[in-house]
Amino acid sequence: MWLKLFFLLLYFIVLFMLARIFEAVVWYETGVFATQLVDPVSLSYKKLKTILECRGLAYAGLAEKKDVRQLVEKSGELTHGELYSAIKKENEQTEAGDASSTHFSGEMHFYELVEDTKDGIWLVQVIAQDREALLSKSNWGKIVQKVSQFGIRTGTFNCSHDHSGGT
Repeated sequence: MWLKLFFLLLYFIVLFMLARIFEAVVWYETGVFATQLVDPVSLSYKKLKTILECRGLAYAGLAEKKDVRQLVEKSGELTHGELYSAIKKENEQTEAGDASSTHFSGEMHFYELVEDTKDGIWLVQVIAQDREALLSKSNWGKIVQKVSQFGIRTGTFNCSHDHSGGT
């Protein structure tokens, strides 16, 4: 009985020590303790929106920073660790958003991936020959990021690069 209690106490002590070690690693990388609270007033509108997205809260009807800040405050305390994770996640998604989009080299490449396999849903941005894309790279990246969450594959077909004389 006492032996089990001793090991349980030892287990909690080890967990506490590991938590402190991980917190020290985060402090070493960022210069701030992950458990320190952040005042949402000092954050930009974009960072507040990122926090809400990571928490899974909708903010579509909120246009002012004050309203978004109040929603962040009502949804719970904000720590440096959560802020760091949210910003890191947003940066990774932005970088991965453009990389996960396929750039079709021509008609045959398009048919191989989209028509022949028919293994899913595709959203393809078609750029007319000798024209600019209708969506800017940043807007297309945001769309790719949003639809990829639902398993929709994306691609860009630039007609200027298709030398097949196409249909």
